[in-house]
Amino acid sequence: MHPASLRDVECLWLTAMTDSTDCVYFSLAGYTAEARARADSLSVPLFVLDLTGTPQPVNAAAERIDAPGA
Repeated sequence: MHPASLRDVECLWLTAMTDSTDCVYFSLAGYTAEARARADSLSVPLFVLDLTGTPQPVNAAAERIDAPGA
């Protein structure tokens, strides 16, 4: 398992743009620093799955989705 890369985040975002939809990224192995920076600039929510399989927000866009009442 490897952390999600910048290219992984960009491909997800481009696919979502093609379908005119929003996207969310879930990862078991986390994200590279470059992937996190690109996700922040594109407002792509990033989540990491903990040992119980519960998604944990990684960036501000994910925290907005995870916030109570969201």
